[in-house]
Amino acid sequence: MHLRTALLPLALAAGALAGPAWADSKSDFQARYDQLEKAMETREPEQVQPLVTPDYSVTDIGGRKQDLEGMLDRLSMIPVDPERREKVTIDSVELHGDTAEVLKHRERSGTREGPDGKEHTMSFVVASRDAWVQSPKGWLLKSSEAQTMTITRDGQVVRQMKQGDPMPLRGMRRGGRGPGGDGMTPPPGGPPPASDGD
Repeated sequence: MHLRTALLPLALAAGALAGPAWADSKSDFQARYDQLEKAMETREPEQVQPLVTPDYSVTDIGGRKQDLEGMLDRLSMIPVDPERREKVTIDSVELHGDTAEVLKHRERSGTREGPDGKEHTMSFVVASRDAWVQSPKGWLLKSSEAQTMTITRDGQVVRQMKQGDPMPLRGMRRGGRGPGGDGMTPPPGGPPPASDGD
């Protein structure tokens, strides 16, 4: 009986550690990002809002910050492109109590007609630092901040940017995106970016 009494605290401690360890897994956050992607594709605010905090913000590669309302407004103006392919990859997860820092990159690719009249394969890879908060509803995305962006054409790097670099002259208005940190990535195959740099 004394042995059971002595082992009980150890068993409870092990159980307490199991929760954070599971939450720390990349697959758990990968599933959460998948939920966000599906919610954003609906273009419905009521689908996105339950997955982010009320004070959610996203900062694009140019350093411009948007709140949830601004992100949803921009998202509603983006045409759905069935040819566009997207993939989110979790690079690392760090837990700090009821908060988590996730480093991840999103690759968006597709084809686009170039000035030469030929179709080219374009790829946009944006690495971001995301902050998550644990809630009764599970992990909620609090903020996403783009760190770097790499653009390739037919497998060749044509541009690399880091946070704070000036945006290209043609701008990237047409490719805004919400949760994930790359709020200004141009959509391959979509209409040409705006020319005002916004």
